[in-house]
Amino acid sequence: MAGAAARIAGSALRVVVALATGVAVGALLVAAYIYSSLGEPLVFEGLFEVGLFYGAAIAVFCVPIWVILTTRGLDRPLFAAALGFVATSIFLLLTTEAGSHPGMHLMAYSFLPYALCGAVAALVTWWVGRFLDRKWHAPRP
Repeated sequence: MAGAAARIAGSALRVVVALATGVAVGALLVAAYIYSSLGEPLVFEGLFEVGLFYGAAIAVFCVPIWVILTTRGLDRPLFAAALGFVATSIFLLLTTEAGSHPGMHLMAYSFLPYALCGAVAALVTWWVGRFLDRKWHAPRP
């Protein structure tokens, strides 16, 4: 029983680390894009922090879909990137339409850079998850 609990805890930890890494990379890319587009009036750290919240919300949406994809044997990088791209696009569309922020239009020139950041974040999540899984299950001498 203790061995099963340790395996479940190890799997959960690997998933959390992979998701946190992907969210951080996506938030960093989005913050860098917005900062390079709009410049000095914005604080990079604030953009990164907001990106972390948005990334976490997108990850919560993506996890159940990814579980469905893995049960069907579709846990490949192309599907990870497509899920990140589509989920980020949908999230951006929903938050832009729901937002009544005065400068919202400045942040959404196009959905494409944000969706590409989401695709890269999903690929990083996929890669880190695979790396940790292989490292965890590597043959020990």
